[in-house]
Amino acid sequence: MFSYEESQKFNGFPIPKHAELMNSRKGFASYSGLAVSETKKDGLPLIYSLHSKAGGWKKTFQEGALTTYEKGNHRIDVIAETNYLSIGVNEELNSKFFY
Repeated sequence: MFSYEESQKFNGFPIPKHAELMNSRKGFASYSGLAVSETKKDGLPLIYSLHSKAGGWKKTFQEGALTTYEKGNHRIDVIAETNYLSIGVNEELNSKFFY
């Protein structure tokens, strides 16, 4: 039920295996059918947060439903609302390393 896989699209950030993909484009994806909620501490189930932390991702920012994670020179923005999750590459941090 709570299984995750590292996503190449999101620089190894974990993605729930059983989530229903709603929308996907370069650097962004949204999912439904998950036990996420904006009323939780960071919106994500504890096991998901632990899996991302074990993968080296650090929570660096949170405001409302938005939580930002960083690992090395990569930054991922996660928005968790009731039964909805969006994950996107934060280009602001990622692009500054390519100049």
